[in-house]
Amino acid sequence: MGKPDDQMLNRGARTYLAHAVKAATHPVRREILKSLKKGPQSTVDLEGELKESRYNLYHHLDVLSSAGLVKESSSKSGGKIRHFALKEPKRPELAVLLFDEAELTQDPKGRENFLDALEMLEGKPIPHRDKVVSAEIQLRYPWSK
Repeated sequence: MGKPDDQMLNRGARTYLAHAVKAATHPVRREILKSLKKGPQSTVDLEGELKESRYNLYHHLDVLSSAGLVKESSSKSGGKIRHFALKEPKRPELAVLLFDEAELTQDPKGRENFLDALEMLEGKPIPHRDKVVSAEIQLRYPWSK
């Protein structure tokens, strides 16, 4: 996640975090973020992969951009096609890791290791751990100015 601008920082990290999480958890935006994890993509590429209209993609990319999660990258062709990439600042203020049901079930052993680690950190069992279908982890970084 990117560093919020000064106005957003003045409103507090909780407000920024809520905005970023809301942007990232929308189903279409989640799929955009997952696709961009593979590397920068054009809107044409995203349109083909996600089966979303270009208009709808631009709307969701604008939301992700305003939340500081993606950035428009330079076009390789110099044409009208826009390219986007994940925004990966050198000194992030925070990060949000989101795991959906598909990600948690594709590797059963990894899922169990993940839940074991969370229980160890929490110091108590996760209630109904066999029913967990998603996870959200927030990481905050205390950089000095």
